Amino acid sequence: MNSKGLLDLSRVEVLLQASWRRLYRWGYRCRWLFVVTLLASVAGHYVIYANHLQNFDSLHIGSLYIADFWEFSPRWETQQGRWGLRFVDMLRGGINHAPLSAFLLLLLYTLAALLVLRLLQVRARPLRWLIPLTVVLAPYTAEVETYHYCSAAYALSFFLAVLAVVPVVFCKVRWRFLPGALCLLLALSLYQASLNVAAGLSLMILILQLLRSPQEPRTTLCLAGQLLAMGAAGTAGYYLWLKFFLRYYDTSLAGINGINLVGLDLIRHLPEGLGNAYQDFGCYFFGHNIAQNYYGQRLAYLLLFVLTLVVVLRWLVTACHPRGGALVLTLLALLPAATNLTDVINPNTRIELRMAGALVLLVPFCLALLDRAPRKAGRLPWSLAAASLCGLILLRGYVVQINNDAMVMLAQKNKIVNLANRICLQLEQNADYQAGAQVCILGEPQKGVYDTVSPLTEKASDLAQFGLLSFDPTFNSRGWHSLYWEELGIQMNWCSDEQTRALCATDTFQEMPVYPQEGSIQIIDDVVVVKVAPIR
Repeated sequence: MNSKGLLDLSRVEVLLQASWRRLYRWGYRCRWLFVVTLLASVAGHYVIYANHLQNFDSLHIGSLYIADFWEFSPRWETQQGRWGLRFVDMLRGGINHAPLSAFLLLLLYTLAALLVLRLLQVRARPLRWLIPLTVVLAPYTAEVETYHYCSAAYALSFFLAVLAVVPVVFCKVRWRFLPGALCLLLALSLYQASLNVAAGLSLMILILQLLRSPQEPRTTLCLAGQLLAMGAAGTAGYYLWLKFFLRYYDTSLAGINGINLVGLDLIRHLPEGLGNAYQDFGCYFFGHNIAQNYYGQRLAYLLLFVLTLVVVLRWLVTACHPRGGALVLTLLALLPAATNLTDVINPNTRIELRMAGALVLLVPFCLALLDRAPRKAGRLPWSLAAASLCGLILLRGYVVQINNDAMVMLAQKNKIVNLANRICLQLEQNADYQAGAQVCILGEPQKGVYDTVSPLTEKASDLAQFGLLSFDPTFNSRGWHSLYWEELGIQMNWCSDEQTRALCATDTFQEMPVYPQEGSIQIIDDVVVVKVAPIR
């Protein structure tokens, strides 16, 4: 090896050693913040993981699942573009145990929140404690948690999307976008909505850079170029690997939510996509159909955004060149599009709460702006005190909302488990069941006789209101299978999916009364059928 090669290796070694020392110092400084944030998240989410609460998707998949090996639909995750899920599932053996999944999720979101704090360079002590909590205790995080089979992978995707921005911001070498691109590639392979996280966070960093250093436009332009290169390289790399796995598995992208149409006629549908992005941005912060916002969140968001806008305008007037100010305002106007970039790319789908990871970062961004705004030395500005108050109001709303949703889901679960136990007792007295006949149970209790709902349901998330069982006969039946095994430890002689659909379509089943009425348990085509509620 020549002297130039040795010199290059030496520089890389010095760079790695310096990076490790910086990482160690940062970790040591943040040790108590990490501990407190993690413990607060464990306490805030306790009701969910302690009671094994999950949504209907998670229930019918079951507690043992490896992506692309689901017997009902092999290659299902890769067909949705999530080819990396398989490898994460294999690392944990496909076990989706609620406490384990929840701990991994909360650990990864805590680490991601601390990285966000570092990227935003927040100085004020109250905000340094508030910002990580607004991430780990957001209702978004709790909704992701209810997907036991992929919650840890989705959290890893969020973490990697945040991590992708770190080397671009803090490293000084020309190729610093490459490790970020690799992180983004892996993040997208687990969950494509993480593209919003990387895009939104990148734009936030550029806005802060422009405001903090208006006299250094070249530095900001270089940073923008590196962030753009990271995003382009990471997305292109993800897409190439996706094409490889689709060909390797001899399959194609699924038509669900128009995933297979992404990229086609993008320019023609751009106005529609942008409209969706801005509409969903408004709905998330000021509506009830994405995040619920029933416990004071809307007022806190409004005050925080107005306060941020006032401070930014004053900042621009006192410290920015007119051109720089116009650029800052333009980037701020583009922030809703960046944080909902998947809306823009794919107008066929609209964001749901579990896809709103980038929107969770808007609160930390506003708090960082208020923290770094010019102010007189030695004085605590009123804006900082108001920002801290808004953060506390939001945290209170987040915690109450999480527990509101959890109590609704717990009431639903208790109802179904107790009902399943009573059905099982009756089946065990059935002569056909004792003789080994197959079993089929169909229906959602809330659509039958057991329609009483929790008084908290109205303020619960859409996912909590939907219920624990699907409206589709196949997945409804599979939900009952998983519920009997995972909650009661009973494995019945269930009929096949094909038989389930055929039985549900019969006039005999449709005319049956619902449980516990007389005739709600009948023999149809040699199968013991239990009708809990009408279903088609």
